[in-house]
Amino acid sequence: MSINTDKNENSEIEISLKKLGLGEKEALVYLALLGLGEVGSSKIIKKTGLHGQFVYTALGSLEQKGLAWHMVKRGRKKFSAKNPKMLVQLVDRQKRMAEEVAQKLNELILIPTRNEFEIFQGKESYVAHEFDLLGQAPDECELLIIGGMGDKFSENIGDEIRAYEKLRLEKNITVRYLGSADQKEYLEKNKKRNLFDYRVLPGLFTGMVNTNIWPEAIGFNVFGEPVTNFTISNQVIAGSYKQFFETLWKLGIE
Repeated sequence: MSINTDKNENSEIEISLKKLGLGEKEALVYLALLGLGEVGSSKIIKKTGLHGQFVYTALGSLEQKGLAWHMVKRGRKKFSAKNPKMLVQLVDRQKRMAEEVAQKLNELILIPTRNEFEIFQGKESYVAHEFDLLGQAPDECELLIIGGMGDKFSENIGDEIRAYEKLRLEKNITVRYLGSADQKEYLEKNKKRNLFDYRVLPGLFTGMVNTNIWPEAIGFNVFGEPVTNFTISNQVIAGSYKQFFETLWKLGIE
């Protein structure tokens, strides 16, 4: 195997090899092997300009990584580079090793939950996001809603309500709605919905905003023009809001 490159190309390749995990001397020896073919250590030393001990150490390391091999001819070792495609396998092994280490570290430490904050503005974006939240939610979970007179979910979702309810019932997701006293008549009509329950909390007024609490996300819906949703994806925060909801639920009137 042989390769012809100028100094600039060699320099760029050497940098790339280092990024793939090879040491500086390993990269130099590997490049020399690619250019020299099957060769003894003396020619590698001459080609790289490295001290013999460095070359022997690098050759041993390259063999361990599957990038070089040797055979004995007339009592002397002859070294060759393996196909550069072996670099891909080297990276794959490093990736698997990193995943195994990460898994073990996760068992030892508690990594803080990351917040993901997203904004969805406009009717189409809002409705699509509501379907995404419903679709991603675990089966047989609960959607907890703190509503108010400004709640215009039904108005915004329009004819899509049938598809939304069909999916919700298929996933066996229960809705518990905590509304204001002025919503009593509206909520009584909604009580016909399957897997739906509500309570009224005197004095509750959320204006044009309501809060949706999913198992792993919180959604704040602002029913203005245009309708806007702010979603925070964080299981810990969602759990905290759920506790707040349960406190208000106990104060509500059936």
